[in-house]
Amino acid sequence: MHSSGHSAGPLRHLVHACLDDLDELVDAFVAEIAVLPPYRDGLIPTAEVRADAEASFEMLLRLIAGLPVPHRIADVSERVGRRRAQAGMPLEVLLQAVRLDFRVLWSALLRRADPDDTQALIEGAVTVWEAVERHTVGVHVSYLDEAAVLARERERERNRLVAQLLATDGRDPQAVNQVATALEVDPNGLFAVAAGAPANQRALRGALDRLRANGISAHLHFEERRPVLLAALPRGVRAMPAHWMQEVPCGLGPVADGLAAVPLSVRVAVEVAAALGPETTRPMRLREVWADIAAARLAELGEALTRSVLSEVDSVSPHERRRLLETAESFLASGSVADTAREVFCHRNTVLNRLRRLGELTGGDLGRPEHAALVLLALRVRARAEAGNDRPSDDSPARHSRAE
Repeated sequence: MHSSGHSAGPLRHLVHACLDDLDELVDAFVAEIAVLPPYRDGLIPTAEVRADAEASFEMLLRLIAGLPVPHRIADVSERVGRRRAQAGMPLEVLLQAVRLDFRVLWSALLRRADPDDTQALIEGAVTVWEAVERHTVGVHVSYLDEAAVLARERERERNRLVAQLLATDGRDPQAVNQVATALEVDPNGLFAVAAGAPANQRALRGALDRLRANGISAHLHFEERRPVLLAALPRGVRAMPAHWMQEVPCGLGPVADGLAAVPLSVRVAVEVAAALGPETTRPMRLREVWADIAAARLAELGEALTRSVLSEVDSVSPHERRRLLETAESFLASGSVADTAREVFCHRNTVLNRLRRLGELTGGDLGRPEHAALVLLALRVRARAEAGNDRPSDDSPARHSRAE
């Protein structure tokens, strides 16, 4: 390695004097950084600090004077950046320490300069600064590269541990404790769980970033190819705050009371997410899509159920069938004759007449919860069949039911 620009020939005799006394520069640097908390607290062993400082100053002095840089110290910038990232040194503290190199170097050059060297120092100041800045940039870039590698490794390890927690269904205390350590959470705390569609990963990642930015411990895992968000609820909060997943189409599992209960919540969230349609624009809970999940699980039994319940409805004219089913869907969603009348734009007596007619055709009274649930389930099976979903897909809960 050689300096690429204007080598500071007039400074060479001063540089050689500094090279002959590197220990002085190292001592001055160690004294400067001793006030920075991570160094003061011994995050980096003193021997390593001194060795890296000696290599750094030798490289900087050689760059300033345009001297060859030996291979043994050519990568000192990258080496320092990687090591400090691995040690967990805050980046801002590291860069503050590295930029102290200029002060130490400049002071050493001034101490060795004669009055006749003033002009050489003035002319060489930019060269000294450029050398330190080049070193700083090298440290910075390698730190960020190594930090990214470490982050990916930590993410893979968290994924492995969460997968183990799910595979053991929360029954392995060691797996529970390992996940708690990896995610830095209380294993006995409360956890919110949300699952999205495979194609909806970006929305959940956005929610993950927002939660982490607000100090919430959260992790994104993939279960049955679906993104699953796991987030620790703050102390005293017993339900997931609505703004956490606002306008994120996803399935919500029940709040898990402890990490051991997370696997069940994940399974519920995945089932709910699998039942959501492309028109979904907000989080949905099991109680809101139970009929769709039940319809999916009935498989071929659902077809038999639909024929049993809706065969007489199918025998009426298409116009009457459409009006009856439109009224039924509205009433089954609200349970209110008045609300149904407003939604389908007709008199409440017309709604009552249609419900009575539908009861005659389905063999029961839609005012009875049991029969209402039966008709609702039959309608959901029919809707799935008409949408081409009468058979479980690769992502459907029926195909991925956990029997192990």
